[in-house]
Amino acid sequence: MLTYQLLSAEQVADIYHNHMKQDFPPAEVKPLLLIQQLIKRGVYQPYGWYEENGNLIAYSFFVKAPEGTVLLMDYFAVCRAYRNSGYGSQCLALMKTLWQNTRGILAEVEDPAKSSSPEEEHTRTRRVAFYQRNGLRPTAVHSVLFGVPYILHYLPVADACADGQIYEELDAIYRTLFPLPVYKAKAKITLLESEA
Repeated sequence: MLTYQLLSAEQVADIYHNHMKQDFPPAEVKPLLLIQQLIKRGVYQPYGWYEENGNLIAYSFFVKAPEGTVLLMDYFAVCRAYRNSGYGSQCLALMKTLWQNTRGILAEVEDPAKSSSPEEEHTRTRRVAFYQRNGLRPTAVHSVLFGVPYILHYLPVADACADGQIYEELDAIYRTLFPLPVYKAKAKITLLESEA
């Protein structure tokens, strides 16, 4: 059975150097210093997911705007040695327990339609299917962050959330994550009217 724990600064640094930089494309990896600053500000919470023997199985970093009602799962990855074994689904189920007093959880899922190769499209399509199998619904909220296009998916925990509200929550989260000049230059959020 998996357990979870809030990570220490040392554990975050270890995961950053030994996992995150290999698990995510360079454009998606925030500088470690920024992550550490967000943790100190109290808006960023990094968790590790462990087997009973203490092995790190997965990690997930969450952010919430100070007045927000939903979380953004900023990073989530199962460690390479444990992939395709059902651990990702177990972690998502446990997140609903961990965050039971939160309205819901957002996930930025790379848009398969904006892939640069058939292999990338296949990987992104599999990721979308994984999240949808585990209860996350695609929303009409799309974003482009540092050039990477995402479709926002929502996992209800305590309550459903309309797409218009998700747009507002994501805007507040991005403004929490980034200084205003960076936000204006590198973040774009769109609510697709046909689906709103």
